[in-house]
Amino acid sequence: MPTRFICLANSFKEGGRCLAGIELDANNIPVSVHGKPKWIRPIGNTLHGEVPTHLAAALNILDIIEIEITGKQQENYQSENVLFRENTMSVIGRFSQDNLSALCDNRRFIFENRGKAVSEEAITRLNYSLMLVKTNQFEVIEKTYEDTPNRAQHRLVFTYNDNQYDFPVTDPVFLHRYQTNPDFIEKFNEVFLCLSLGVAWKDWYYKLVAGIILQ
Repeated sequence: MPTRFICLANSFKEGGRCLAGIELDANNIPVSVHGKPKWIRPIGNTLHGEVPTHLAAALNILDIIEIEITGKQQENYQSENVLFRENTMSVIGRFSQDNLSALCDNRRFIFENRGKAVSEEAITRLNYSLMLVKTNQFEVIEKTYEDTPNRAQHRLVFTYNDNQYDFPVTDPVFLHRYQTNPDFIEKFNEVFLCLSLGVAWKDWYYKLVAGIILQ
């Protein structure tokens, strides 16, 4: 049976893309579990679970995507992960941005702390890795690091529930627009952010801005 979801992230991931969104029923109404939207992250049968770029590159945030799920990954903090049959992926419509506010998260912190990452100890207490939040306090900054001195990383600094956060941006469409014209974001007063927890890197699980919807 086909499963459909709102695409809220189509972000860079090693070897391909990371897709994620909120599941919809047959009437395109968001599915809830225990009062919260049901997230889904289709993963490929690939080295890092990435979806091949040739499948995902043409997909846009807010597209309604339909896939045939073939199974779930072993339960962990990325409980949203599902395996799917690649030749069944299709776009069947668009979800209205006007309906996003009702899907935003209301947790006090982003992935249970104020920091940029979650420790190996803390990750065992998490059973989710995706969130949608809204903020009207945000800015893009650029940072360089010792291991990549010639390549700046674009990060989003934003406020959520009176706490300031600073995460790397992995949304390719937003990054392209910003690199082409950094001033374009000045005309927007509010953003929806799809936030994701990545896989372990040096014993930490880093938080990412995987999708940005401006309004």
